[in-house]
Amino acid sequence: MSFIAIMMLLLLRNFRVQATSTNIGFVTSPLLHHHRRMHSISTASLSTSSHMSWEMITNHQSSKTVKLFKSIHKNKSKRNESGFTIAEGVRLVTDILSDEQSRRLVKRIIVSESILNGQSNNEYQQQLEHWLNVVEMESRQSKEAFASGSNTEDTIDPVTINIGTDQVLAACSGTVSTQGIVALMEIPKSLDESIVAKTANGSSKPPFYVILDGLQDPGNVGTILRSCAASHVSALVLLPDSCDVWNPKAVRSAMGASFRVPVIELNGRVGALAKALDMLDDCGIESNRVFAATMEDTGDGRSSIAHYDVDFDKGAAIILGKEGEGLREEVRNAMGQGLISTVHIPMAQGTESLNAAVCGSIIMFERMRQLSVIQSANAN
Repeated sequence: MSFIAIMMLLLLRNFRVQATSTNIGFVTSPLLHHHRRMHSISTASLSTSSHMSWEMITNHQSSKTVKLFKSIHKNKSKRNESGFTIAEGVRLVTDILSDEQSRRLVKRIIVSESILNGQSNNEYQQQLEHWLNVVEMESRQSKEAFASGSNTEDTIDPVTINIGTDQVLAACSGTVSTQGIVALMEIPKSLDESIVAKTANGSSKPPFYVILDGLQDPGNVGTILRSCAASHVSALVLLPDSCDVWNPKAVRSAMGASFRVPVIELNGRVGALAKALDMLDDCGIESNRVFAATMEDTGDGRSSIAHYDVDFDKGAAIILGKEGEGLREEVRNAMGQGLISTVHIPMAQGTESLNAAVCGSIIMFERMRQLSVIQSANAN
């Protein structure tokens, strides 16, 4: 081999080493720079020392952890009894771990070998690796604090991280194709009605509540939660027989909004609307500022208000009815008596109705638009 050929090979080898070393770092977002300074953890440590302390789950049939995940997916009663729900998917779990408040709700994470061993240029997967390291470090600190008795109210509970085979992840997942990571989450407590009024009266924005009257589809409920989070809704109120917002399908559809939007669950089928109206009255929202979403013709000889004609610079609430069946009798009676108001979204002729989540989202963002216009006018 000639001298020139040898030199070329050496240069190529050196280039590969440099290229490999530069691909170890994380994406250069300000958030990640902040946590690098805070924790000084590298991806290299994720693939070595951290893994050594993570217990492996290999049997998807006999593992008690896998059985717990499966039962939470299937049964609302098990979710209520255990107080847990499940979040899954690289992007959702990453978003949850990157928020300090929702990270405190994480109790266990199962991550697949393929994610830990694979090399990915996917931004969220790189961020996930970072946040797994953050959780691992915080858990070590918490264990040391509890062991020494130096723990305080701010000390978070340690999080258990397990490595699972692809079969284990498939058994713990609620989707046909698992994304390789699932998290066991503590369900936040339903917001107490007395706290609702204090929160509403202390807010700079006029309070606004979305009330679900029997919606059943987890995808719709998750979409509504995302819109609530994006449009500064004060809280989501659930009347009896509504879909469980902690159904893992709803949590997945909400993409983290489940843990950012306060949820109020009203129990008891009799007088549910009356309870909701009493609560809203404590928040400064009179019953005529509660708008049931209907068609333009409400069926009782009255016409409802177009959503863009509602004045949202005051406190208000909307009620969204059940898919197919619409609003419950108690709500329809309140409409007929003029106790509450009605609102509709004007549509092209021949259009029968809108999806509940679409309808609710349009109204939420119309309110946000109006408040933005008012804010801009006041600033000038």
